[in-house]
Amino acid sequence: MENKFPAIFVQASVLTVLLAFTAHPDFACAQAQGLLEQARKEGEVVLYTTMNISDFAVFNQAAKEKYPSLNIRHVYLASSRQVARVMQEHRAEKIQADVLGNSLETMVYYKSQGILGKYESAEVQFLIKGFADPEGYWASITTDPLITGFNTREYTKRSAPRNYDDYLNPKFRGQMAINSGTAYGLLGMVSLRGEEQGIAYIRKLGQQNVRPVEGYNHISNLLAAGEFPIAIFMQVSKIDAMKRKGAPVDWLDSSPTFATVSTVGMIRNPLHPAAARLLVDFYLSVEGQQALARAGKIPLRRGVKGPSKDIDQLLESDELHLVRVGGEYDRYMRYHNEFLGVR
Repeated sequence: MENKFPAIFVQASVLTVLLAFTAHPDFACAQAQGLLEQARKEGEVVLYTTMNISDFAVFNQAAKEKYPSLNIRHVYLASSRQVARVMQEHRAEKIQADVLGNSLETMVYYKSQGILGKYESAEVQFLIKGFADPEGYWASITTDPLITGFNTREYTKRSAPRNYDDYLNPKFRGQMAINSGTAYGLLGMVSLRGEEQGIAYIRKLGQQNVRPVEGYNHISNLLAAGEFPIAIFMQVSKIDAMKRKGAPVDWLDSSPTFATVSTVGMIRNPLHPAAARLLVDFYLSVEGQQALARAGKIPLRRGVKGPSKDIDQLLESDELHLVRVGGEYDRYMRYHNEFLGVR
């Protein structure tokens, strides 16, 4: 018998039925329940992360409340130690972790080494746009935008530098401090303006007699104490927390505002695949993001409140520019150290 319906019509009809079926709440619920049941059978999920023990305790309590049978075996490792351990296990073809949590530059490195596997969590769609790997290898869980911090006894919001080009103004020469331990300012400029202009910018910034200081916490304390009046490419979480405690500091965002992130990714061929997927989902869920906020982090899921209204407004402004890291972080770090006089 002759088919009276064009093939394209049949295909479209089938697709419509499938979409309607998979979008049904009962189907989604069954999917989640199946994943949870498989995770329960697997017994545990192993997490290597840079999240410290006290912060993880807050996160784990929330995970237990939502998924009582999800047992997260948390292994705290500082970033460099984690990389060393993961690479050693990778060479032995026996990575013990299921999920990795680290900075974006580390996750990009893991991806380049074939360590990560694809997992496109359904929760990614609720993150601020652009804060997940388009290929599905990692997702951002928290952020810390880089702002201008200033001592309010020396400057006001009207007189402090308002953007990156203001940092090059001669009137601010010798008054600014920068974290000597990261090249995020340079990386942000390279990703925003390109390699040539980004490197030219950091060279000019070095002529401003910028003071290198190791560590964001240390910079915050010195800024509040009046050791210098301005801190550039500074984590907003540190300055905003001190401001809320009454310290004589405040901050200004730029347009756009560079943003660094903490990320998670799943190992390729994990030992506990269902539990690994469930853990990544929880990191990005409302409950997981709220738990990270209670631990003092800045969540990236739209609608989840952070530590202050000012930071929430910054995240809602759509003015964040993710500091993307290529495979040449060490080279940019050398430029950063050379031009800013870091020894």
